[in-house]
Amino acid sequence: MSASSDWSITTLPSASSSSDILKQAAQNGAPEGTGVLVLEQTAGRGRRGAEWKSAVGGMYFSLLLRPTLPVKDWFGLSFLSSLAIRETLAPLVPQVPVSLKWPNDILAGAGSNIGKICGILIEISGDALIVGTGANINSLATPVGAKQPAVSLQDFGADITPQELARQYSANLARRYSAFLQTGFAPVREEWLSHAAHIGNSVAVSVDGDTITGCFEDLGHDGTMVLLDDQGARHHISTGDVDLIGSL
Repeated sequence: MSASSDWSITTLPSASSSSDILKQAAQNGAPEGTGVLVLEQTAGRGRRGAEWKSAVGGMYFSLLLRPTLPVKDWFGLSFLSSLAIRETLAPLVPQVPVSLKWPNDILAGAGSNIGKICGILIEISGDALIVGTGANINSLATPVGAKQPAVSLQDFGADITPQELARQYSANLARRYSAFLQTGFAPVREEWLSHAAHIGNSVAVSVDGDTITGCFEDLGHDGTMVLLDDQGARHHISTGDVDLIGSL
């Protein structure tokens, strides 16, 4: 693993996406800790190919990792990254709850004012893993078809540049990544649960066109959502889109 002091950030004014740039860099042998910040993305994307609004004024940042762990354990880096960006965002809006939506969205606000402030997309490129993170700094319109409204740091009175947000986030992720390689997923899981949105609430999860409703009971040791359905059966869900039933 590279030392966190070796991690770097290159800033580009515009690109299709920061992760696209890093995929090519990974193929060319770029070292672990290579980061790319794009000030405007022309083809930003989220999970399952969802649109991600990427106008000037947000943080569109990707980091290249080359984990020495078995690939089966890489799932934990999604939750690790969520904790790192939450740690970065929360002090900027101390009056606002910042929570984590399974598997890798960050929410800000409460009740009817809660919305998505950040999303993470994990992609594997050969023997490398790319952590793509998009955070809303300036106010923006909610994308069509979005599960939750978009909110931003500006909406809550916070002001920071994309460059400074990326720098702080990179430092937090580097520190957490070093610990993760030593201690594994267990402490990540415990901390993630302490900030989890929807835990103990009724949710509807869409999986391959089917919808399962029930209580979000726990986070599995493999990163799955443990859902107790309305008939009393327990499901371990590894992927899906989550909707809250009721209110937080």
